[in-house]
Amino acid sequence: MNLSPLNLVPCQIPQRIVEIKAGTEAKRKFLAMGLHVGDSIVKLNRSSWSPVLIRNLTTGSSKIAIGQGLARKILVVDARA
Repeated sequence: MNLSPLNLVPCQIPQRIVEIKAGTEAKRKFLAMGLHVGDSIVKLNRSSWSPVLIRNLTTGSSKIAIGQGLARKILVVDARA
């Protein structure tokens, strides 16, 4: 299993959240946005300096924008495998 931070994965490829390496407050923010371990998500943009746009495929949410710092704390694997 090849874990990668969300901000480094390619766009438009489904990813599954495996781990959230963050403190209590950051984990609370992720839960409030509807992001949970085990959810399938897709990254929508490529920029390395702007917020990361994602869509939660599990819940069918609209676009969610998270900062680069928070995106680094979400570890994902390719959901196609």
